[in-house]
Amino acid sequence: MADARSVRRIYQRAASHYDGSGIGRVVDALRARVLREAGGDVLELGVGTGATLGFYPHTVRRLTGLDLSRAMLARAAEEACGLRFPVDLVETDFQTLGFRDASFDVVTSSLALCGVPDPPRLYREISRVLRPGGRLMAIEHVRPQLPGAGLLADLAAPLTERLVGCAFNRRTPEQVREAGFTVRVIGRRWFGTFVAFVGMPRR
Repeated sequence: MADARSVRRIYQRAASHYDGSGIGRVVDALRARVLREAGGDVLELGVGTGATLGFYPHTVRRLTGLDLSRAMLARAAEEACGLRFPVDLVETDFQTLGFRDASFDVVTSSLALCGVPDPPRLYREISRVLRPGGRLMAIEHVRPQLPGAGLLADLAAPLTERLVGCAFNRRTPEQVREAGFTVRVIGRRWFGTFVAFVGMPRR
């Protein structure tokens, strides 16, 4: 399992060419579908280079973006210029969220939940910082639904965790559901390898 320091090193090195890797373009359609439902005070986990920022609607009041990589956040700051809402960018490990209870209307994540060492712990934190009626909106690559591809993802997971800081075989919507959320899947791409979903804590 990748730890925060190794993930930080990986993304510090990748910051300059990350947006050209093609990964972001694969999920842009999912980002457009799920993030248009965001509004109010938003917390984004793993904001990276800010590739998601242009997909947020004008109903967002303020966005706080967290990321491990200072180099990624420098690029996100450029993307934040000219937006209709203020953006606060914070360099931090978001395994534990340093915010008061009920601080946000929405928590979002785009391809960032796959590398968290202790998912149940993070989902408890997300539930804690969400206001009543608040939602988690996420886009993730998950374990493929095709049996053969799923087995390959299982075999590759130790290598991908070491090289790119994330596991390609997570069943993220199911994990969120098990953590006490009601989960609604918005869309899938690439035979279910990429999924967008909305989760709401069951109070």
